[in-house]
Amino acid sequence: MSGITQQLPALIGVVIGASTSYLVGAATERARWRREQWSRWDEKRAQAYAEYSHAVKSLYVQDMRIANSRLRSNRNEPMDYDEALAKLGTLADERTEKWEIVLLLGNPETIATARTWHRRVWEIEFFARGERTDADQYDALQEQADADRTRFYEAARHDLGISSGEIPRGGRWDAPPQTNSSDESSQAAPEVQ
Repeated sequence: MSGITQQLPALIGVVIGASTSYLVGAATERARWRREQWSRWDEKRAQAYAEYSHAVKSLYVQDMRIANSRLRSNRNEPMDYDEALAKLGTLADERTEKWEIVLLLGNPETIATARTWHRRVWEIEFFARGERTDADQYDALQEQADADRTRFYEAARHDLGISSGEIPRGGRWDAPPQTNSSDESSQAAPEVQ
């Protein structure tokens, strides 16, 4: 009996060591699996956000083309409204398809900002369809849609853990670029010595 008693501390040490090794290995493996799953879903969310934003932007651009033609009487680019509105319907279907993926994978904040953005674009569609005609309201909606788009991107970037800084404010895509005096001076011809 004294032989077993003498070996008991060593046996307990082996059991404790093996148990600890197993538990640490299992915890490490579980953490690695969670990281891989999180990374996998991050990639899918990023893709869903990108595809959705492209679909909304395509719908928005088509809305603006039609609305600008109606409101501004752009004779330089004649438009077949039936064809343009049919394309609008196709783009709306694509946006709806991409929206379902965002609803499935997105976080609540990003979903809320996405919903606000696409509802604003939907309001602009009333101008494209000729149901609304106030040019001042149209211009205000465009500015709001641009701000909504920025908020969507900020929420999506936050959800994806992108912390490289704020998105620079853009402004209307059809506005002329602004230059400041420092830009003009840097573009001047270099001095020859």
